[in-house]
This record gives sequence, structure tokens and C-alpha cells, in this order.
Amino acid sequence: MRLDVGGKGILGHKSKAKNIIKDTVADGRLEVADSFTFSSDGRQIAFVAKKPGVDYAWRTTSYVYLADVDGTAAAPINENGEGASSSPVFSHDGTKLAYLQMKSATYEADRNQIKVYDFGSKSTVSVASDWDRSPANILWADEATLLATYNDWGRRKLAKIDIVTGVVTPIIEKHSVGSMQRIPNTNKLLISYDAFDMPTDLYAVSIGNGYIEQITSLNPQLGNEVYLSSPEDVAFVGADNATIHGFMLHPPDFDAQKKYPLAYVIHGGPQSSFADSWSTRWNLNIFAAAGFVTVAMDFQGSTGYGQDFTDAIRNQWGGKPYESLMLSLQQLLDAHLYIDRDRMVALGASYGGYMINWLNGHTDIFKAFVNHDGVFSLVSTYYSTDELYFPETESEGVPFDREARENYERWSPERFVSEWKTPTLVIHGQKDYRLTISEGLSTFTALRRQGIPARLLYFPDENHWVLKPANSLRWHREVLDWIARWTFSDSDSAIGSIDSKPPAKFVVQGEL
Repeated sequence: MRLDVGGKGILGHKSKAKNIIKDTVADGRLEVADSFTFSSDGRQIAFVAKKPGVDYAWRTTSYVYLADVDGTAAAPINENGEGASSSPVFSHDGTKLAYLQMKSATYEADRNQIKVYDFGSKSTVSVASDWDRSPANILWADEATLLATYNDWGRRKLAKIDIVTGVVTPIIEKHSVGSMQRIPNTNKLLISYDAFDMPTDLYAVSIGNGYIEQITSLNPQLGNEVYLSSPEDVAFVGADNATIHGFMLHPPDFDAQKKYPLAYVIHGGPQSSFADSWSTRWNLNIFAAAGFVTVAMDFQGSTGYGQDFTDAIRNQWGGKPYESLMLSLQQLLDAHLYIDRDRMVALGASYGGYMINWLNGHTDIFKAFVNHDGVFSLVSTYYSTDELYFPETESEGVPFDREARENYERWSPERFVSEWKTPTLVIHGQKDYRLTISEGLSTFTALRRQGIPARLLYFPDENHWVLKPANSLRWHREVLDWIARWTFSDSDSAIGSIDSKPPAKFVVQGEL
């Protein structure tokens, strides 16, 4: 298919589109993210797909397929691989193809390992196999060097990697690098780049010396009209004496001699992390601007601290992460006396929502919770989720196996519902197939049946995330109203009737 721009500026094609994977072994599930790439001469395409079968839900295995654009049957180049594949990219001279490959066939948070396939010898070698970080995307800098973005101690960094020696040389180590593309006929990359206090813009970066030049300024008004707190790195000692890293943001006009409420934000995943990056969802500056000292920690299971730290959450969902969060909180309070211990709230989504329910059954130190698309029962979640490989790995088996069933039940928040007492805002989307709506409804029912103040925010048109702008405005208003309700009050006790305290209304900036 050839695409041409006609006289009226309309993009059209001269021939019919051709499905090059139809009726091949790859005619199954084409992976969406970083799923395909063309060779520099446009004659070949590499793409990532799963083989057809009934095991999609409990296996992560996918392959890198190579095909000619004329429709020649696609064939995998890594058929012996077990785990998920991603980010295929041709070398400039077309002699090699680099891609990322995981080892485990059932673990979505396994370490991505760099592979290079040689078309001449039809052989594959591993690159930087001892590097204990998991690259997210790769790109060729030249025929001997790859570029990679990766998570490392709260930053999404950029490095170049020698494909022969495996030496990793960082290029950008501050803030967060997102997408990257080569700028033709230069030794530069075009990258998206952002931070907690710096919305996303495009930058040009020199591959040689890392010099960064800003290209766009898409939100110039933010620096002057909206308060953005700069993050402060914090680190505490958690479970297993591990270093637990995180960030702290302060409210506008901060005065250490005053007392401030705390917003303790817990990330989802759980194999994810808080990075110094910009987002329109769960932006920590939203809570700081609302008057809260805002703290977010990377507990066991988080990425960017080595694979062992990521794996440490397995069959420990309410164990090591909970211990590390509570130990970190105590050290935080001891070190920062301006945090009001009587005005603390905790918020989380997905696994963070799981942890909210777990906290509710194990501590009463928080005045209120926000649970977004969280887990109520690990058993019911297994039977309703779209990703069976996830709970089967995390709980080390299936719940209809007697031994593994004990793992599911041991860490299930539902077991501790009778201990719940903290007011909770429950949020859930109807189109969430990862953690279905029944988990949110069950949480809300357990709260209200026991007379615990609670509010349900239901989005019939959202999935695991709130993506539509109007819904996002409602989400932020409800969340800020809720946490303010239980922390900005003169009453001695926050526990009472859901209607006993009118919420403190926040006005969304720019709203009439």
C-alpha cells in the first residue's frame, strides 16, 4: 500500500490494504503497545503478537514476527522465548533487529532483557544481560549502540548501551523521558520530557553529551498561574531493612512552623513506581495545592530498584508493602513535626485501592480513605479479571488449588471487613475489566452496612482509569471534597453520620 497526499491535501492510498498476518500462525492477538515497526527500506515489518489459543488470559508469551510487506507469511524470530516480547526496532542498515524479551511466561513484571537478532547468521544475542534494570523502550543510535529508557530510583532515565560490551552509559538522569525518536541527519533525539513540576514538552537531546534543548512550550501559563511544588526525595527503612524511596511535596506558602494535613498516596501496579513525571491522573501536585503535605513511597513490588525488590511483593500483598508503608510513615512523622498526625488521609488506585482496604482492616490512624478501582476480595478478583496470569503469579497458584487458596485468603482485605472503621470514598468504572465493578460495590456495601461513612462515585463510561476530561474534573472535585471533609474541620471527631459535615467545596481552576 502506498500513501499519497492528493491535490486537496487528502491522504489516500493507491492500492488496497492487505492483512499480512491473516491465515498465519500470527493471526491472533496483535499486541498494541510498541507492536510494529518497518525496516528503513520499507520492505519488511516486525510486529509483536500472541499465537491463537485459549491461554491468552494465563500466559504472557508473545513473539516478534517478521514479514515482507507484500504479504509473505509472517514467522517468529524468537519462537523459543517464553515471556512477553516488545519494542522491536530495525538497525539503520537493516542487518539486525533489537527487541525486548521477558523470561517468564506468566509474569508481566519480569525484567525486560535486550535481544539483538542478526539477519545474516539468524542468531540472537543478549545485550547487557547483567544490568539489573528493565528497559521500557529501545532505539538504535548507530550500528553498535542502542538507546534505552528505564526506571531508576524515581526517575525515567535515558542511556546508551554498547551491544558488544554491554556497557550502559546514562545520557539523561533527571526527571522523566517518555517517547523518543531519532532526528534525521543529526546525532540528536526528539524526546518527550517532564517532571512533577514540569508538564510534558518536546526536547532535542544530543546523544553524545546529553545536552537538552527545549523545542515546545505547550503550557506556558502553568508556571505563572498555578502553584507547582518541586518534589523532595525522601528515603526510609522498611521491611527487610530495605531502603524505601519516595517523594514529598509541600503546599503553597509552606511554613514549617505550622501544622499541615498529610495525603499519603499509594501507587497501583503493584509493579510500578512514583516517578518524577507529569500526569493528568493522580498528579501529586493536585493534593499539595489543596493544602496537603503529599507523600508517595515506593514499597516492595515497585520498579526501578532492581528485580529482587520488584519480586519481593509476590505472595506478600498485605505483608512487606504494608510494613514498609507504615514504617516509612512513622519515620516521616518523627522527622517532620509540621505534619498533623490527627489529620492524615490515604489514597490509592488499583493495588493502591487494595492497600486502602487492607489499611482499613489493620490501622485506625487515618481520618479518611480514597479507594479507586481497588480489590475487595482476591478470590473474587481472580474469577472476574481479564488477566489470570497476574493473580496466578502473585498468589503462586490458582484459588481452586487448596495450598494456593490459602495465599489468596491470607492477603484478602475481605477477611478483615469487621475491623473497618475509617470513612472511605469508593470510586469505580463500569468498563474496568481488570478489577470489575463488583469489587467497588462490595467495598461500598461492607462500609455502609456497618454504618461507616462512605460515598460511591460511579463512572459508567470509564475503565480502570478516568480518561474523559469532564469525568476527570468530577473525579478531582469529589476526591478533594472528601479528603477536605475529614481534615479541614473544627470538630473533635471526624467519625459520624455521612451527612453530619458539609463538604468543603473546592473550585476546579478555570471552572465558572
